Amino acid sequence: MASESTMKAPICLVENLQEKMMVNPKALQILKNISQPVVVVAIVGLYRTGKSYLMNRLAGKKQGFPLGSTIRSETKGIWMWCVPHPSKLNQTLVLLDTEGLGDVEKGDSQNDSWIFALAVLLSSTFVYNSMHTINHQALEQLHYVTELTKLIKTKSSPGTEEAGSAAEFVSFFPDFIWTVRDFALELKLNEHVITEDEYLENALKLIPETNPQIRNSNMPRECIRRFFPQRKCFVFDRPTSNTKDLLHLEEVPED
Repeated sequence: MASESTMKAPICLVENLQEKMMVNPKALQILKNISQPVVVVAIVGLYRTGKSYLMNRLAGKKQGFPLGSTIRSETKGIWMWCVPHPSKLNQTLVLLDTEGLGDVEKGDSQNDSWIFALAVLLSSTFVYNSMHTINHQALEQLHYVTELTKLIKTKSSPGTEEAGSAAEFVSFFPDFIWTVRDFALELKLNEHVITEDEYLENALKLIPETNPQIRNSNMPRECIRRFFPQRKCFVFDRPTSNTKDLLHLEEVPED
């Protein structure tokens, strides 16, 4: 039944309470009631970078996940919205919008690491959302990926749990998509036009150095390459040059 996967509005799936996270029983029941195959898309990234707007567009809606026009982060925990898949009949698209990383009001980077790891484990497609360009700073902000091996255990044999190898993680990790918002550069490398995917792969090249600082900057690159063999990149121009329109983008006509 197509109606089984239709939710009028998102619901909190994982509540982020002080020093602990809890699954919302109502959201769990919604998932249990879905008998169709599901495609789960989770998005993570720094707070106030337009994640919720993008997820609303994936749902085919202008409104749904709350959008904020102030410096305060709108999304707390992980929110879920189940809608009919736009192109695959009798499948359900489960959209997961996550709390923004790096919120100055939170003051707990460990909490961000949990959100990141949960999004990876719950999704079949994992979207990392950033602004402007994929540069050294953007890769440094993706340090959460280097902590996945500490946070996630895999069962290597019955009754035992231990930190998994990269090969074990790859078997159940999602596809990786990097979205770059407000992108204003030319996609060129050595005077040759390149694709968005080539832009990402070039950014993920390891720097051939041995000093500790370079090794640290290589770690996120190496983890993405090892854990996520299926990778894509999408760049988006700034949707409007009018600052007032940006504050209420859901109300602006598409043209």
